[in-house]
Amino acid sequence: MPMSLLLSLLFLQTPSSLPLDDVWKNPPVRGRIRAYWWWLNGNVDKPAIARDLREMREKGFGSALLCDAGGASQDGNDSVPHGPTFLSPEWRELYKFTLQEASKLGMEITLNIQSGWNLGGPVVSRDDAAKKLTWAETTVNAEDPSSTQMPEPERRDNTYRDICVLAWPITNEKPKVTIEKYPEKAMLKSLSFSAPDTTPLLFDKPDQPGEEETTSDQIVDLTGNMTPDGVLLWNPPKGKYRVLRVGWTIGDHATVSTSSDGWKGYALDVLDEGAFRRYWNRVVEPLLADAGPLKGKTLTGLHTDSWEVEAVNWTPTLRDEFKKRRGYDLLRYMPTIAGYIVGSRSKTNRFLFDFRKTLGDLAVDNHFRPFKELAHKHGLIIHPESGGPHASPIDAQRCLGVNDMPMSEFWAESWRHRLGDANRFFVKQPASAAHVNGRPFVAAEGFTTIGPHWQETLWDNLKPSFDRACTEGMNFLTWHAFVCSPSSMGIPGQQYFAGTHLNPNVTWWDYSKPFFAYLNRVQTMLQQGRPAADVLCYYGDQVPNFARLRSEDPAGCGGGFDYDVIDEDALLTRTTVNNGRIVTPDGVSYRALVLPKQPSISIRVLRHVQKLVTDGGHVVFPKAPYQVANGMTSEGVDKEVRAIDGQLRQKSPLVGKTAAEALASLGVRQDVVAPTEVRWIHRTDGKSDWYFLASSSKTPLRVDIDFRNESWSPEVFDAVSGMTSFAPSTKVKGAQRLSLSFDPYGSCFVVFRRHGTAAQPPKHASENATLGGPWQVEFKSFDQTFKRVVNKLEDWTQSADPEVKFFSGAATYRNSVDLKSVLPGRLQSIELGAFREIAEVRVNGKVVGISWAPPFTITKPDIFKSGVNTIEIKVINFWANRLIHDAELPMATRKTQTNIRNIRKQLMPSGLLGPVKITF
Repeated sequence: MPMSLLLSLLFLQTPSSLPLDDVWKNPPVRGRIRAYWWWLNGNVDKPAIARDLREMREKGFGSALLCDAGGASQDGNDSVPHGPTFLSPEWRELYKFTLQEASKLGMEITLNIQSGWNLGGPVVSRDDAAKKLTWAETTVNAEDPSSTQMPEPERRDNTYRDICVLAWPITNEKPKVTIEKYPEKAMLKSLSFSAPDTTPLLFDKPDQPGEEETTSDQIVDLTGNMTPDGVLLWNPPKGKYRVLRVGWTIGDHATVSTSSDGWKGYALDVLDEGAFRRYWNRVVEPLLADAGPLKGKTLTGLHTDSWEVEAVNWTPTLRDEFKKRRGYDLLRYMPTIAGYIVGSRSKTNRFLFDFRKTLGDLAVDNHFRPFKELAHKHGLIIHPESGGPHASPIDAQRCLGVNDMPMSEFWAESWRHRLGDANRFFVKQPASAAHVNGRPFVAAEGFTTIGPHWQETLWDNLKPSFDRACTEGMNFLTWHAFVCSPSSMGIPGQQYFAGTHLNPNVTWWDYSKPFFAYLNRVQTMLQQGRPAADVLCYYGDQVPNFARLRSEDPAGCGGGFDYDVIDEDALLTRTTVNNGRIVTPDGVSYRALVLPKQPSISIRVLRHVQKLVTDGGHVVFPKAPYQVANGMTSEGVDKEVRAIDGQLRQKSPLVGKTAAEALASLGVRQDVVAPTEVRWIHRTDGKSDWYFLASSSKTPLRVDIDFRNESWSPEVFDAVSGMTSFAPSTKVKGAQRLSLSFDPYGSCFVVFRRHGTAAQPPKHASENATLGGPWQVEFKSFDQTFKRVVNKLEDWTQSADPEVKFFSGAATYRNSVDLKSVLPGRLQSIELGAFREIAEVRVNGKVVGISWAPPFTITKPDIFKSGVNTIEIKVINFWANRLIHDAELPMATRKTQTNIRNIRKQLMPSGLLGPVKITF
């Protein structure tokens, strides 16, 4: 591998340690926000590509994730013209042009390696598609003829392949008995929509005598007795037998989703390494060759989006892989897939545990590991959304641990889709995977929505959504979606049916830099140093398995401690004990490890826990003891589980405690004591500690917050304004108490350093005035300019004037004020009161600031002068009001142009609402 490519990989896998003040003032380009750059139905051209990249770079984006995809016409919207098909020569020419333009701008590009998601496409054959088991059954008597036509199992897309034919004696006729949650345990059905709680799969009723259908040693393998046309040549020696014909067919959701035209096809079998390598050679290698010398320099990473195939449960190598990994033949338990109990209820559950775990192993070993291996050969990283959140047969934490940059998603607030935080935020999981595996970046597809169209507001939707994701652990936003829209598509142009619409056609683009600067300040600060959580929570080795919302708090940390989740592989290979702490090779350390509340546990994990305890580590055990090992094991292994568990519990003072109780008993003070409205996350580099704090309240807060840092100097970094200042504190036992004010949905960093560097700001001015009417107002949009005089500031949508009522664009309010004896060198301010959505302020012809978040005040030294001061406040709203109005007009008379039709008919409050006050 060339040295430049190797250095690129090392940079992206090594924690950053830039000086905090430098990061704050000038966030490094590589850590800045990324655009989820949508080539909608391939309908892009070179001028639009060049413009998008240039504008991204100028406004503060560091990179773009190129994603060719469809989805324009979903949810009642119009389709858009089809451009070059993904991977066609024409498409590849545009792709090469993109890399060249990005290189000129010093931007990085990462690439979604298909069109749409559910990796696949027209190059994927039926044999390489995602698969599910299917079966049919009959009965055969000793008295029957020796040939029986077996019924055909159900199939999809006229595709079916036989796997086996099994028979067992029917000892007595009785109603069929199944285990609890049988379809979910057999991966015939997913538990729920996103990141479900999978612990119910670990429980069942006790064994009942006689409920089993058969035992494994009674099963007869008749696979070789069936002819290619489905005739079973077999006559049982005596009695009556049930015969099961098992095969595979195409999975229920095994198609590419949301692709551009020309890339429809099957979703890949992610359990089959050969299928992935065939796809790679056919699709990815040519694209990497196209990158030429820009590979590893401008093209830096590869991506696959959501895997939403969900329940799949077969691949051609599964029988061999199962025997190699689990030590016995799955054929003897295959009737469990058809809902029968084999041996006993507990044995059936154990087999299905092994069955699902093997599926999860293969997803990692046969798909994500080869993906990473092949990418690294080219000096590229990978950041697939490999951890769901759709309920596929994966150990999500383990899959994300393979990534160079663990990535998931969070959603902006909508009135109709993914209601509630648990359905919107899936960030704790990739954050934990990054922290325990030494990855500095935690990426997330962000601001996805279904419902709003140019209707997600900045300060009270996008900002608190971003802040919440950051307190869950995200530090690398990929904005979904930035749609490339050629000029031929008009204004506001073509858009995907979902996501927060963003590109240079949005009304507020020219005034967007301060908002993007906020995002960049916050996330790059959270990329520095290392995470500083106190608790490590092992979440088991079952498949499927997902870490969920931070507030679900599986370890019982309470509000005062943070935690990371860890999977079996990372726990076994990356944790040791140093000075009483559980540590990783990257310097991340935890005060205690918490084990899950489950009836069984991995014997490998329990042996490792025994070593951690012996070495001085603190381990919190659930109240109920572990009874058996996971999966099908010998009684000797189960005895070992009970023995080790019993020995450790006997010596441990931390049995049955929550993490918070355990840490308190160890004398560990809470890291942060704050009201529930304030969320937080903590990072450190050993020389400094910094906390990001975010209020979830829509009203102002004034609160006292205790921080565990006892002696270092505290400073407050205001990420909206960029200002820093020393913070007075009060010493309390083992902590410092700061009294902090939060604006509505406000946020800040509190930074503790041995020697703080924040400068004291100039003194504030003390004279106040309120600006009254009349105001001269000039309205300007892409197609019209008109003027009005208003005596009273009010919401445009309340106007009787239809031009004002339905206006979308920028309106400049002009006024003047005569000020006497303005003192120089003082901090002065303009308080805008209220407005929607973003405002640029000029005083005496000079831009003094852009406001987008409470307190809607611009504070700077020397804004005003003595004498007459002219004040201009340019207020920009979003596209919705104009589009709602234009939707009622005949198509021929509309000047706006977009494929979006399903816009909620509710006007958005707009304009300068005031009152406008100045301090001089």
